[in-house]
Amino acid sequence: MGAKDWKFVGQYQENDIVEIARRFALPKPIAVFLAARGVQPEQVPAFLNPTLENLSDPYRFPGIKDAARRLWEAILNREEILIHGDYDTDGITASALLALVLRNNGAIVHSFIPHRFDDGYGFTPESLAKALAAAPASKVLVTVDCGITSCDAVKKAISLGIDVIITDHHEAGPERPEAIAVINPKIYPELEDLHLLSGAGVAFKLAHAFVQYGCENNLGGFQTRLDEVLDYVALGTVADIVPLLGENRIMVKHGIEILRKQLRPGIRALIESSRLRGDLSPSDITFKLAPRINAAGRVGDSNVALHLLESENIVEAYHFAAELENYNRTRQDKEQEIYREACSQISKKLAWQSDYALLVAGRDWHQGVIGIVASRLARDCNRPTIVLTIQGEEAYGSGRSVSNLNLVEVLGKASPLLDRFGGHPMAVGIGLKADRIADFFEVMEAEIRRQLTMDQLKNFVPYDGDLTIADLTPDVFHCLNSLAPFGHSNTKPVFRFNNVEFPRTHAAGETHARGIVRDATGQIEFIAFNRSPLALRGRRFDILASPQLNTRYNADSMQLNLVDLKELD
Repeated sequence: MGAKDWKFVGQYQENDIVEIARRFALPKPIAVFLAARGVQPEQVPAFLNPTLENLSDPYRFPGIKDAARRLWEAILNREEILIHGDYDTDGITASALLALVLRNNGAIVHSFIPHRFDDGYGFTPESLAKALAAAPASKVLVTVDCGITSCDAVKKAISLGIDVIITDHHEAGPERPEAIAVINPKIYPELEDLHLLSGAGVAFKLAHAFVQYGCENNLGGFQTRLDEVLDYVALGTVADIVPLLGENRIMVKHGIEILRKQLRPGIRALIESSRLRGDLSPSDITFKLAPRINAAGRVGDSNVALHLLESENIVEAYHFAAELENYNRTRQDKEQEIYREACSQISKKLAWQSDYALLVAGRDWHQGVIGIVASRLARDCNRPTIVLTIQGEEAYGSGRSVSNLNLVEVLGKASPLLDRFGGHPMAVGIGLKADRIADFFEVMEAEIRRQLTMDQLKNFVPYDGDLTIADLTPDVFHCLNSLAPFGHSNTKPVFRFNNVEFPRTHAAGETHARGIVRDATGQIEFIAFNRSPLALRGRRFDILASPQLNTRYNADSMQLNLVDLKELD
């Protein structure tokens, strides 16, 4: 296994570490991590103790109080409320969250999740008609995780006498929907600290405002425990790969605690079918829970996932979880098939590709899984990647970015060639005529080349700073949980240890190694995945490693998880 380039990601000076360690009585490695991640001294207490009290007032959103007032009016007048969601984990959890809070306060609620292939993405006049066919008496419509560009659908709803509330977190278009309230942090510069919220996070803000308004005006909400719906926020936020910083980090940290308690039959069934233990982490959401929820929308019916999350009966929940399991197996098969075909195109130079961008396309590839294939290829090749399925004369696809390149902005430069596009800076959806693919790639690649350098596209392993093994005191390991939850933009700490050796190594399973690593200052246990113990013996290395507590036989032991190594001459 060849070593990648290593990159020191911190911008701090040694005195920054000293100040943080001294002021807050922290061990050096924790201070190094905080300094490397740009946490200022005044921010340290809130970072180490992300309490729910640190969530900001939902009334900061312009118009959100009007939205809360209208929802309470609907409850008092027995008017029906329609929630229009989206078919991914973020949209489904946002729908379940808002519906639960409203129903617990007496609302009559209907939820509509569009079908990926029958209805397409977002809130449209067509999806409005379909939703109203199932809930014709609705007088208030709330979008979650969609709607910011749905001006025509909002106008149609208003013409039918329906009041509309938009909650979304996607990039806005040039025109704003004429809704009672447009609750999207990205359209308000003064809410810059909330621009990272997921769709479920924005829905939580509306739920918070709704409960707060009810309590302030003696309308209700007194028994609503908003902390108990944070499991939905954790699922949606981690699944949507938004940064685990700021309020996202607070909500996910507490939401994972709720997930671990398995308060809902559906959550319990989902965790059991995923063969997870109770000690969940964000990576379990990323690789186990969210793929099963997403699979419903990719190859089946998203409503199965919604029914699972809303289920109040464990027998019923197990039934829905089993359906998701079947969907997920189908999703895996189709994904692997397309991935192999895409890799073949790349190796045979049949794709549109350069050092700056990649585009692969196949006729009648399954539209529900090409986004996952785009993610895998972007990660493998470390290039912004578009994957298209060609159906007749049309091409539909998904794109994934790298190196913090805003792919929505890039597509904006190519918009004359596109029939539609939208999404997040790091993940987009597009549609265009198949005969325009080559021209589109040319424009996209040129814009990416203008914005990125080859250095920015180099694949590297980041690390937070240099340590010695003597720096790894028991206090360091006791503090690690205060740095969690780890995920996008808040990855686990990785440190560099120079001139180390492995005096004792042995096999762990068939492909891993365990043993002792030591430098001039001390020694500690290590685990090295996909490393041969024989390859480590009798040599000296610089290593990158992450400290972690390893629980075996109901006891914790301190160890380093080897990330990468470079043999010394």
